[in-house]
Amino acid sequence: MSVKSCSLNIDVHRHEADNRGTPMFPCGGYITSVGDHVTQDIPWHWHEEVEVLVVCDGILKLELVGQCYCIRQGEGAFINSSVLQSAAKIGDDNCTIKSFVFHPSIIAGMIESAFEQRYVRPLLHCTKLPGIYFEKGVQWHREVVQNILDAFEDYQSEPFGYEFLVREKLSRIWLLIVSNHQEVLSKQRVANDMDSLRLKDMLTFIHTNYIDQLELHDIANAVTISERECLRCFKRTIGISPIQYLLRYRISVAADMLANSSMNITEICNQIGFESPSYFSLMFKKLINMTPKEYRNLTKLHGRTNKKNMDMEIVWNRREK
Repeated sequence: MSVKSCSLNIDVHRHEADNRGTPMFPCGGYITSVGDHVTQDIPWHWHEEVEVLVVCDGILKLELVGQCYCIRQGEGAFINSSVLQSAAKIGDDNCTIKSFVFHPSIIAGMIESAFEQRYVRPLLHCTKLPGIYFEKGVQWHREVVQNILDAFEDYQSEPFGYEFLVREKLSRIWLLIVSNHQEVLSKQRVANDMDSLRLKDMLTFIHTNYIDQLELHDIANAVTISERECLRCFKRTIGISPIQYLLRYRISVAADMLANSSMNITEICNQIGFESPSYFSLMFKKLINMTPKEYRNLTKLHGRTNKKNMDMEIVWNRREK
C-alpha cells in the first residue's frame, strides 16, 4: 500500500475529519517531514484513532494534554484515542517521522471479545495514559519501535497477506504496552478527563465565534466555569491563556485567507475580529515572523493554495511566549 505524506483536514472542533485507511482495513501509514511546513509545526488536533510513530531523523517536540516529550532519532511514541496533540521540530535540522494511525478495532476484533474487554478497552479509557514516550534506554521500548518500523515496511511493500503482518505487529505493540502498565490499568476506572472535555468545548466555542469581540468570561461561560478555572484549564493543557489561543487562531484563519482569497488586509482584518489593521499586521508578524503581504507572496511562490493542507501549515510561532 502506498505510504502518504500526512496532511490534516481539521474541522472547527479541532477534530481530524479524515478516516485512515479503508473500512476493510482502517489503518494508514504516513511519512511526515515536519520541516516542510512554513512554521515547522503541526497544530492542535485530535482523532478517534490511535497513533504510533517513530522519529527517523531530527528531534520532535510532541505535546499532549499536560505532557511534553522531546523525541530523538530512533525513538517513538504512542498517542491514545481522542487525545489533543500538537508537534514541532526542534532545532534547524529537518525532522521526519513514520507513523501509523489506526482504529483499535483492528486489534480488538468483535465488540465484547476477550481482546476488546481485557486489553483494548482498558487502555483506550485510561486517562492516565494519554501517551507514552518510547526511549532507547528501555528494552521493551526498543522492541515497540522495531515493531513499528517492521510494520511500516510490510505496509509499504505489500507482500501477500500484509494486512495480517501489520495487524500482528500492531497487536504486539499493544500487548507490550498493556503488559508494562498493568498496575495503572488495573486501577483505571472509566471516567471523563474533565480538562480535556472542557478544552474541546472551549476550543469549539472559540472556533465558532472568533469573529466576535470575545472576552475571557465569554470563553469560561461556554462551559460554565469561572474565569480563574478557565485560565488554569488552558494552562494545564496547552500551556497558553484562552486569549492567547484566540489571537493565534485568528492569525491562522487570516493566513488561510491570505493564501486562498484576493481580499485585502483591511477586509481580512474585519473578517477575523481585529478592529485595527495595524494591530493585525503587528500580531501577524509577531506570530508568523513575516508581514501579511510577505506571507501572501510566499504562499503564491510555493503554490500553497490547497485549503485542505493549510490548517496544518498555517500555525503560530511557538517561540513566542
